[in-house]
Amino acid sequence: MNDFDLGLDVFDSRAIYKDFMAGKIINKYEIIEGELQRSPKFGALIGSLDIYRYLYSLIGFEIKQINDEAYFITRIDRADEYNEVAANIQVLLTVICRGVYSLGLPPGILLDQDAGLTSKQIDEIGLIDEQKRILKACGLKTPLSETVNGKLVDRGVFLKTQAERYILSSAGKYLYEEIISDTETRALERITE
Repeated sequence: MNDFDLGLDVFDSRAIYKDFMAGKIINKYEIIEGELQRSPKFGALIGSLDIYRYLYSLIGFEIKQINDEAYFITRIDRADEYNEVAANIQVLLTVICRGVYSLGLPPGILLDQDAGLTSKQIDEIGLIDEQKRILKACGLKTPLSETVNGKLVDRGVFLKTQAERYILSSAGKYLYEEIISDTETRALERITE
């Protein structure tokens, strides 16, 4: 028996560590065997959150939460929370949000596990002139679906269903709704000016 047993499952701890070190967000739900299910990693993390927070603080990280639906880590020694990864995520979500509107698709398409966007639709968004200029200015490459896979799916902001459709994860939903809310607020401000 180990004197340092903290009551954590070794396999869950390793899976959580691997995701966090890869810059991935741990969401309440994930695609498991082709279906959207509650994440075992999320359950293990919140079940021992205080212990995980303490352990990660010892190695220079802080566990942060997004709306009680997702968790990620940041480095304690980095005061600037706004970095290139966060900027890319925000730009991509904004481009996709605008693109969904430009293609005449309902905004909720990314929130519905039975709907979602196809790779073709995401690539079409990347070909819209305005979106193409934004992507180029930010150094993001096309086809857009490849960038989405590398920057949003691999980080846990988007999920890819068994039907090869992209939907927002718990964290992605929160961020997407923030963007929509900000866009609506700015539109209302312009109308009332």
